[in-house]
Order: sequence, then C-alpha cells, then structure tokens
Amino acid sequence: MNHPIVSEFRIFKLYALIWLIVCTVHATINVIIYELPIELAIIDSLTFNVLMFFLGLSIWFPIVYSDRTKGQLNVVMQIVLVGIIIVFIWLFLGYQFLELIFSEDIINQLFDRNGLIIRATVGGLIFMIFVMIYYMFNFYNELEEKNRQHESMNRLLRETELNALKSQLNPHFLFNSLNSVSSLTISEPDAARTMINKLSEFMRYSLRKNEDALLSLREELKNIARYLEIEKVRFGDRLLCELDIPDECKDMKVPVLILQPIFENAIKHGVYESIEPVKIRTFCRMVDNSLEISIINNFEEGAAQQKGAGVGLANVRNRLQLIYNRNDLLTINQENHYFEVIIRLPQLSN
Repeated sequence: MNHPIVSEFRIFKLYALIWLIVCTVHATINVIIYELPIELAIIDSLTFNVLMFFLGLSIWFPIVYSDRTKGQLNVVMQIVLVGIIIVFIWLFLGYQFLELIFSEDIINQLFDRNGLIIRATVGGLIFMIFVMIYYMFNFYNELEEKNRQHESMNRLLRETELNALKSQLNPHFLFNSLNSVSSLTISEPDAARTMINKLSEFMRYSLRKNEDALLSLREELKNIARYLEIEKVRFGDRLLCELDIPDECKDMKVPVLILQPIFENAIKHGVYESIEPVKIRTFCRMVDNSLEISIINNFEEGAAQQKGAGVGLANVRNRLQLIYNRNDLLTINQENHYFEVIIRLPQLSN
C-alpha cells in the first residue's frame, strides 16, 4: 500500500508546511518561556522537528503492516512498543547531535530531568497524532477499496443480467421467424428463401453487435430496417412503416437491440390479428439531453391478443433499468385504437 504522505506531492507539501510551522512555534516557545538564546532555540527546534519529520513518515509502516489477526490487544501492544522505540530514537539522536554542537552546561540545561520528561511526553503525543492520522488514512483506503470492489461486483452483475436479457431477444425472434419460414416453405417457397437470407443478415448483425453496450440510433435503425424486411415477407402490404427521425437524433447513443422488441410487440399485437393494414409510426426528438422515441401502431378493437413469453416490453424495461438505473424511461399509452410506446434514453457523458 502506498504511503499516504509521500505518494502524493500535494500532501507532502502540506506535511512539510505543517512541520515548518511547528518548528517556528517550538523555537518561539524556547525563546519566550524557557528564555533560551535565539540561536540555541532555533537549533534545538530544527534538530528535534527534522528528526520527527522523518521518523513520523516511518510510523506508517508498522501501522499498515501490523498483524490484526491476533486481536486488538496485540495490535495495541505493537503500537505502544513502536511508540516507545520511536520516542527513544528521537530523544537519543537529538541528544547526540546537540552534544556535538553545544557545551556540557547547555546540554544539561536542555536535558535536565524536567526537560527530558517534557520532551518524552511531547514525543509520545506527536506519535499518537501520527497513529490517529495514519489510521484515518488506512480506514479511508480500505473504505475506498471496498467501494471499488462493490462497484465492480455491481457492474459485473449488471453486465451479466444485461447479457441474459439480450440473449432472450434473438431466440424469441428466431423461433417466431422459423415458424413463419416453416409455413411459407409449402405455400410460398420463394418468400421462405428470401426470408431465410434476410434472417441470416439480421442474425449476423446481432451477433456482431452483441458485445456493444451502446451504439448510434443510425445503426439501430439499420437493424430495424433489416427486421422489418423480414416481417414484410410474411405480411406484405398489411405492414406499413413510417419514420420521422430528425438528423440531430441519428447520432445519439441507444442500447443495442433496444428497439426491435418494441417493433416486434407492435407487429404481434397489431398485424397478427388485423385484416386491415397496420401502420407503425416512429417519431424521435431531443428532450432535456434525452433522446425520446415514440413508436405508435394502430390495432383492431376487440381482436384476440397474441400470447407471448413475456420478454418483450418487460425485457426493454429491465434493460433500461440496468443501464440507466432508472425505472421511468418506458411509458405505454393505449387509447382510440392506438398503442404507443415511449422510451427516453439519457445521453450519458463520456
């Protein structure tokens, strides 16, 4: 684990600035309270604070690498032992350095009994401050790591659920198409052959795009055109389509294969049971940085509804919930022989 002070330059600068302030305050106290000469006060302050500057950085390692598996009491004993060693080294090195510079009388003045106790107490307090700060850093790092792991697991779960939902689309559509091909092979073999060719193009596209989360509406519309060509082989002039898509909408991002289940639903509940032509109209506009797509089809009142496997609009709603983390992006309206599905797709920032 990286050292929280040394690894980030801005934090290291703040750390150095704090110790500069501590040095100044220490020297001032030496002059005002203990009435030491300015030169002696500055040297004494620099000696002990520079030592603690470096020793304080080393306290991080026994904190972060302490063995926590043996219980909290063992950790506390380790920290206390480290503190005693750090304070001893601090006092010993400071004493040895000042002894090289000053006379014995000055050394005795600086390190009399009361002075030594005060220095040891101050050293212990500084050590405890370092311990608290490092534990705060350690706690924050562990919390961040847990959050990253949690987010990674959620992302993996969402991707798994999305792949499961997407995997339902092609088989559902494929089964319907193969049933239609089966019925056409006897009555209209040429139409069955055309449908198989178009179906293979559609499936190749779907497999190629299967790994993409989002793509442009322009690409999705090309996919819808392939799908409608397949359905037109079955329904001919009974299926009419109208698209009103402004150019500004075509480059907006949409989830891959998000529109096909909606068109399939319109055909299943409109064209299947209608003897009159059914028109599927598609409108698009931008609303507050969201792409709003409206798909409307007419249907015959009282016509028997086709029963499906429940993977159509529910599938779309679930995918929108997983991708955008919102449950208000799909709206269904039904009145006056018209069925409308509206989806709103927020344009996610890169």
